[in-house]
Amino acid sequence: MHNKPLALDGAFNFRDIGGYSTASGQSVRRSIVYRADTLHRLSDSDARVLEGLGIARVVDLRSDLELQRDGVGVFVEGRGIHVHAPLVEVSLSPFDSDIDWGQVDLRERYIEMLEVGTAALREVFESVAADRVPLVFHCTGGKDRTGVVAALLLRTLGVSDAVIEQDYSASERYLAPVISKHRGALEGEELADDVIDYLCSSPASRMRYTLEQLDRRWGSTESYLLQAGVDRATQDALRDKLLA
Repeated sequence: MHNKPLALDGAFNFRDIGGYSTASGQSVRRSIVYRADTLHRLSDSDARVLEGLGIARVVDLRSDLELQRDGVGVFVEGRGIHVHAPLVEVSLSPFDSDIDWGQVDLRERYIEMLEVGTAALREVFESVAADRVPLVFHCTGGKDRTGVVAALLLRTLGVSDAVIEQDYSASERYLAPVISKHRGALEGEELADDVIDYLCSSPASRMRYTLEQLDRRWGSTESYLLQAGVDRATQDALRDKLLA
């Protein structure tokens, strides 16, 4: 099981990370942390829906290029809740023509996120621990960067890897109608069909590889977070906030 997205006009992958059971028999509280795709296309009615959620913090994982190109949108603009915290310097948008997408290995990009995205991770963890919630973190498609951050949060809370992989893989389903709609534009960027399909996929095996590599390189999620600057007090506060 995984959480279904909110019904929004301008976002297709806005999901609660709550509701999952943990190894300790607890559950992740709902309506506190959300994961999402880009928010710049939200309509006025979408903005009212998010206002109803009481969103207090928006952590934007997109690159400088993506932010400059697309902006933050009507919900975020002028509210003082937006924090730009790029998880990687280079865009992960297939519309970025400076990247040879046929040579991209997303598994290695995910490891790169773990290596260089520590400031963004600290922002998410510390914001939740400090009660700057409800919080939403997002990238462009809500799949890759957002998927890695969601996995770290859920693993810290004691959610099983199998559930984390399922939560991650669900993004492919929600991306499919959007990719179908914009496939012509992607082909206009000279992306081959197999490259488009690869970039828009989220097989559970990719997240499994990421978690296995995290354990191999850093020993455990807790050890990784400590090395990333997320101290034990912050991890404990996060659990206190999110576990019921």
